[in-house]
Amino acid sequence: MKQQGKDAPVLLHIDNLKTVIKSKDDKLVPVDGVEIEIREKETVGIVGESGCGKSMTAMSVMGLLPGTAHIEGGQIMLRDTDLTKLSQKELRKITGDNISIIFQEPMTSLNPVVKVGKQVREAILLHEKIGKKEAAQRVINVFRQVGIPEPERRYHAYPHQLSGGLRQRVMIGMAMVCNPDLLIADEPTTALDVTIEAQILHLMRQLQKEKGTSILMITHNLGVVAELCDRVYVMYAGKVVEESEVFELFRNPMHPYSIGLLGALPKIDSKQRLDSIEGMVPSLRDMPSGCRFAPRCPMASERCKNEEPPLTDMGDGHKVRCFTPAARRG
Repeated sequence: MKQQGKDAPVLLHIDNLKTVIKSKDDKLVPVDGVEIEIREKETVGIVGESGCGKSMTAMSVMGLLPGTAHIEGGQIMLRDTDLTKLSQKELRKITGDNISIIFQEPMTSLNPVVKVGKQVREAILLHEKIGKKEAAQRVINVFRQVGIPEPERRYHAYPHQLSGGLRQRVMIGMAMVCNPDLLIADEPTTALDVTIEAQILHLMRQLQKEKGTSILMITHNLGVVAELCDRVYVMYAGKVVEESEVFELFRNPMHPYSIGLLGALPKIDSKQRLDSIEGMVPSLRDMPSGCRFAPRCPMASERCKNEEPPLTDMGDGHKVRCFTPAARRG
C-alpha cells in the first residue's frame, strides 16, 4: 500500500456536512457535521457498523439522496467547486465526469433487461461526444482491463448470465470508463467470497496505480481498510469519531469504538474468544445526548452522557472525538 504525501493537492473536502431526512413529524440526521478530506491519488476509508452514516455520506457527495433527504448544511468541495451549490443538472455533469461510484450489489444497479456492454457504452455516450462503434470498442477494452474473460462475448451478456464477481467487474468498468478523478466504492466486496474479494481489491489497486484515481472506500470491514487504504475515518451514529493513518489506527486506536472494532477482528493463532461491542447503533429517532457512543462505552462518565466531545487532534493528524482517549488513560 502506498502512503500518499500530505502535501498532495486536496481533491475532495467535505466540511461540516449535515444531511437530514424529513418524515411526517420528525427530522432525522444521519450525517451530522462530518468532515473528510481526500487528496489526489489517495485511498481513504470510511468504516463503521451499518447505520453509522457511511453510505449516506457517499450519496450526499454524488447527489443521489432519496427524495425525503437533503443537505442542510456544510460544503462538499471538489477542488474549487462546491457541489452543494449546483443544480441537479450541473451536479450530474460534474459527478459523471469527475466522480464515479461502485455499489455493493451490482444486480440492483444493472438493468436486468439490457446487455451489460450497452449499459457501460451508454455511460460513455452520456458524457462524451463519440460514435457508438468507438464507444463499444472502448467498453470492450475496459472489460479486458478489469479482467473480464472473453470481453467481446461478455459485452453481449445480460446481468443474470454473469457471476457475482463478473458483474462487479462490469460495475468497476462502468465506473472507470470515463477516467474519474474520484472513485467511491460503497461496500463493493460484501456480497463476494473472499477469493473474489481479493481479486477485486487487487484490481482496484492496479487501476488506481495506472490511472492515478483517488478512492473513497466505504466498508464495515477493517481487513479491507488495512489492505487498500492510506487513511481512515471511523464513523459512529452520523459523526466521525476517529481519523488516522491506517497503520497508526491499527497500532494505536484511541476511541473506545475503534478499539472495540479492532478487538472484534480474528487473530492468527489465537484461541481467545473475540471481543464484542455490547448494544447497537442508536436509532436516528432516539439519539442519545452527549457522546453518542456513551451508552455502549465501558469508559463512559457522567460528562460523556451529558456533553458531546469535540474532535481533537492528538498529533500528526490523528484525531479522536473522546474526553478520555486511550492516549490519556493511565
